[in-house]
Amino acid sequence: MATKKSHNDLYWDAKKKSKIKDEYKSYLERIGESSNPDNAQAFAIMKIDGGFDYLEMNERDLILLLAGKLPYMYD
Repeated sequence: MATKKSHNDLYWDAKKKSKIKDEYKSYLERIGESSNPDNAQAFAIMKIDGGFDYLEMNERDLILLLAGKLPYMYD
C-alpha cells in the first residue's frame, strides 16, 4: 500500500516544480521560442540526459508539467 506524502514533502515537491518551470521559462527566453510541447520535450530530454533529478519524473510527466499536453504523435 502506498503511503501518503507528508505536508513537508508536498511543500518541497511544489518548490521543485516551481523551480523547474522557472528554468523552462529561462530556457525559452534564451532560445527565443514560446512554450509548446515540442520545446518542453527538448528541455526534458536535455535535463534528463544531463543527469538532473527532477522529482524522479520521467520525460512524459515533465512535458505534461511544463506544456500541459504531449507533442503530436508522442505516444
